Amino acid sequence: MSKAVSADPKRVVEHSRAGRLAAAALEFARFANPHLDPEPYLARLQSMAERVNGSTHLSLRRVISISEGLGGNVDDYHHPHNSLLDRVMDTRRGLPISLSVVWIEVGRRAGLDVQPVPLPGHFLVYAAGQLCDPFHGGEAIGFDEAAGLVAQALGGPPRLDRRWLDPVPDQHIIARMLTNLDEAYAGRGEDHGWVADCLHAVEVGQG
Repeated sequence: MSKAVSADPKRVVEHSRAGRLAAAALEFARFANPHLDPEPYLARLQSMAERVNGSTHLSLRRVISISEGLGGNVDDYHHPHNSLLDRVMDTRRGLPISLSVVWIEVGRRAGLDVQPVPLPGHFLVYAAGQLCDPFHGGEAIGFDEAAGLVAQALGGPPRLDRRWLDPVPDQHIIARMLTNLDEAYAGRGEDHGWVADCLHAVEVGQG
């Protein structure tokens, strides 16, 4: 069912500031799909959380990566759909950051501590104290492997600044998702002014 109100950059900011990360991501996705109803996707996240049995990273992996089959889009990495949460949940393929949003939101609903890990060029999560890679099937990894992921993304030798492991607020995650989306559209020669509008609103909202 289509929504009666138009998508609004201000609501992207409001949701992200209130800790409603998935709602913020679905709000900006409504610019790409004006008929998108966020509620079924939020209900799916809740349903996944209710199926989490246990309190470790494996509890999340069994539901999100194995049962639901969410993982990285290695065949068409730069497609804009990989940054739109509704498309990610429908196709079960996305970027590291959009998949991390699913992990974070399912974890929050299930009462597990899942923190974002914003590496340059890649995105991970700390799930119940374990570093995990949602893009690669939710595998548990160590610092050396994380350093290797940075090298793969940016070139050069493996490297890991421990400051990159510090969690960031939801507004930072949404801003990075929008930046990725802007670059994806630009790579296809498409201009979507709403992305810049949302990104500006989020950046202002962080100040």
